[in-house]
Amino acid sequence: MEKNTPAIYTAPWVLPIVGQPIRHGAIAIKDGRIEAVGPAAEIRAAYFGREVVDCRGVLLPALINAHIHLELSHLSDVSRPAAGQPMCSWIADLIRSRNNCELTAQEKEHCRQRILLDQYHAGVILLADIGNEQYSVDSQSFHLPFILHFQEFLAPTKNATDAAALILAGLPDTIAATAHAPYSTTPELFRILKDRARRLGKIFPVHVAESIDEIEFLRFATGSFREFLGGLGAWDGAFSQVENNGSGTVKYLHQLDVLDPMTLCVHCVHVDESEVELLVEKGAHVCLCPGSNRFLRVGMAPIELLLRYGLLPAIGTDSISSNETLDIWGEMRILREEHPDVEPAKILEMATLGGALALHCDGDFGSLAPSRRAIFLEVDDERWAHVDSEEILIDTLTKGGRPRVVSWVDAAGAVISHMAGE
Repeated sequence: MEKNTPAIYTAPWVLPIVGQPIRHGAIAIKDGRIEAVGPAAEIRAAYFGREVVDCRGVLLPALINAHIHLELSHLSDVSRPAAGQPMCSWIADLIRSRNNCELTAQEKEHCRQRILLDQYHAGVILLADIGNEQYSVDSQSFHLPFILHFQEFLAPTKNATDAAALILAGLPDTIAATAHAPYSTTPELFRILKDRARRLGKIFPVHVAESIDEIEFLRFATGSFREFLGGLGAWDGAFSQVENNGSGTVKYLHQLDVLDPMTLCVHCVHVDESEVELLVEKGAHVCLCPGSNRFLRVGMAPIELLLRYGLLPAIGTDSISSNETLDIWGEMRILREEHPDVEPAKILEMATLGGALALHCDGDFGSLAPSRRAIFLEVDDERWAHVDSEEILIDTLTKGGRPRVVSWVDAAGAVISHMAGE
């Protein structure tokens, strides 16, 4: 089939995400975009004469990993904190491992490429990558996944803030910049970074309320984060310029005028109902990282509360230094285990449309709907051979881990299969 040739793809199941699952469904595509989605008989009749490609599996949108740190791809040996240890103990181990690493730049790049390839094999079409280092996102040897890269700034002191501001002044507008976290980036630099993001129309992803220790630090400038910064010689009281009045991280960011529809709050483990209301009011987005939260023993995000207020979170994996595997299918399985009352269809929606909304690319990705880009997945597994119920299908998809075969279907008509674990 020639590139961009109009075609129809049929399958036993089509999962549009924005509509009900379609038994014996079909997708009509033309010029690299989806024209229509519906029952196969109706699509065949409406687009009579087009070449038909019969798929044997389930057609669904590609997954989106809304939070990853590719620059840490070579640091898989950082130890999990022991029960009762603060998150700062893991941060200290991460810094130590990073400083002591003897790998060459080429070897580090090889690790990054290996993780990128695994994301591709898992069916991830888009990554939001956060890092302190700059590298070419065009250096990968394959065309997917697409990468949104954000350069992250840490500056816990006034001197570090001044130095970061000088770097930002010379940073090309093509490079998106963001803050690391409220415990590592001064209020002054937060405002500078957010003002720049607003001027450029850039998304602003930031770690929010990941650890309960963060809340203590912002409220009282005490606890493990205060001790950690002091031990590094990185404490000069710069955080005291904002009076937090005993509130949580979300309210702290609100005081800094950081929250808006372009802000992506990552983790949100320790947020209360009033903060969720504030997120909704400001139109901010949320990204959950359940595998990383479990690894770091920081708790579980209140997903039921977020959903009750109409928020549709995205899902991210975080880095290989804080997660056993970087697999969105595995993240869905963890969410199923930890939140059994959440509908499986909603968790699949988080892994697709939730990420697209959070990264403001829902006009291209996240659902199978007219005008979306015609790059989607066919997944196949013997577990679905005789499934005739949409509830059973989605239940199995979200709790069973990565399917045996994940295939890409693109506008050129290519179907490339990958076995799970390749």
